Amino acid sequence: MRAGGPSRFPFTSNPEFMDISKSERKRQAGQIEELAMELVELAPAELAALPADHELKQEIRDAGGLKAGARKRQIKHIAKELRRVDTGPFLAFLAQRKGSKLQENREHQELEQVRDAIIAEAIDAQREKETEGFPLREQDWESATLAEAAERWPDLDQGAVHQAATRFAMSRKPAYKRDIFRHLKAAKERQNFG
Repeated sequence: MRAGGPSRFPFTSNPEFMDISKSERKRQAGQIEELAMELVELAPAELAALPADHELKQEIRDAGGLKAGARKRQIKHIAKELRRVDTGPFLAFLAQRKGSKLQENREHQELEQVRDAIIAEAIDAQREKETEGFPLREQDWESATLAEAAERWPDLDQGAVHQAATRFAMSRKPAYKRDIFRHLKAAKERQNFG
């Protein structure tokens, strides 16, 4: 666990999915601010349809009439309020209305985090086998993260992901890392469009 205490995996319902670094938390805070900026740019008719409570809509409306520094402070305040709620409905709303890239970026980062957690488990198993004086084999380790991912995305080819993670742990070749990501993304897309 990191010095800042336990962190949360931001894009899943499982809070123990993985620890998050300070830089990742900063990146996420920046994304929430981007979301707040997009919400402030909404036209009044679009703002009326936003799935938010009256107070948040009023905060967003207030930011629209402000200039420079005051507007920036108001956006930061809105971002703070957004951190307290599930941002999924706002991202979906923007994606539907404006073709927002924020939802797509969020999903991409979620897949990267799942991939990195699977790889971390493989590397831990490889190090453990190395201390015993043996090479890592596919059957030598299990991945709780991969099992959770397979529950979320039933079409996920667990064998291929497990094999690529094992190979990455042994060689550190980026091609295996990209392969894991491709499998995760394909399974997620099949679930979304299937």
